[in-house]
Amino acid sequence: MLRQVARASVVLVMLGPALVLSASPCAACSCVPRTPEQLLRRAEAAFVGEVVDQQVIDETTTVQTFRVRSVFKGTLGPTVQVIAPLGSGGGSSCGILYGAGEVAVILHRLGDGWTTDLCSRITTAQLAGVAPSPVPPVPEPSGSSTPVVTVAPAGDASGGLGWQAVVLGLLVGIAAIALALSLGGRRDRATVSPPGDPTEPPGEGPADPPGPNG
Repeated sequence: MLRQVARASVVLVMLGPALVLSASPCAACSCVPRTPEQLLRRAEAAFVGEVVDQQVIDETTTVQTFRVRSVFKGTLGPTVQVIAPLGSGGGSSCGILYGAGEVAVILHRLGDGWTTDLCSRITTAQLAGVAPSPVPPVPEPSGSSTPVVTVAPAGDASGGLGWQAVVLGLLVGIAAIALALSLGGRRDRATVSPPGDPTEPPGEGPADPPGPNG
């Protein structure tokens, strides 16, 4: 009996570090307690909206797209993408993904994008209670933020010169140069007197070769 207890104790001692290490990635997120006023003050933007799309970028990154209903801080458009450090392979223990329904979201900058975390959770009632009156999202500009390549129909002058016009212009230029060179060559040949020019004074030609008695 004592021998079995000793064996069990040895097994527990050997497995103890492994159990602690395996549990550490699942440890809960540690947050500094903050009031709704403090959360809003630290936020770079805040809004109320709902998730309309979710895309897993890689094993530790997910992007949720929200439809923005009311903006309580910052300037946001009708939709905003929020990066969460969570994915199929896990990620940050402080990462958060929102479910269906309307939620309040505190945003922080992450590079050129937005992110949030479990420590920034706030309810819609709390946000409305500490924030100024909300404003609607800024409408999207008339031109899409994503460049769109459009092809002007043939013969449409508003689309600028087409490649046909450019080629035609080059051909006309080449023909003009060739014509100028041809006319210049003709003028040069016209200024040279041909042999036996009647304008040459008589008797000034080359002397006759001497005769046999010469």
